[in-house]
Amino acid sequence: MPFVQRIAALFAVTVLATGALTAATTPRAAHATPDRPTSVLLLTVLPHVHGEPRAAALRCDPAGGTHPEATTACQAVTAVDGDLGAMTPEPGPCTLEYAPVTARALGFWQDQPVSWVKTYGNRCALLRETGSLFAF
Repeated sequence: MPFVQRIAALFAVTVLATGALTAATTPRAAHATPDRPTSVLLLTVLPHVHGEPRAAALRCDPAGGTHPEATTACQAVTAVDGDLGAMTPEPGPCTLEYAPVTARALGFWQDQPVSWVKTYGNRCALLRETGSLFAF
């Protein structure tokens, strides 16, 4: 397993374990009911040229996880009903610098599995197409 995938897997296990500990110590009323579908995504960004890989966990309904803009990111995924390939780019300029980055989302949206990967020419192009989803 490549290094980045191992890091992402360890990160996901840590986030899920932390969530399990929180669930065990928090009253049941504060969490999703059993009939509410699961919406949890592990988001990673891997720069090909320079920079460090980044990862964030996104939980929706209620919004949370380690994503710094969880509410906005959940709204963006809700707008395309979990189909990240259907996100529409935001208008605006980007430099023509070639510094490719690969974005990846793994997890579940409304109990449906999500496995999405796309490589962009640079970070600006990534943020234009995905908005706040990968802004961490």
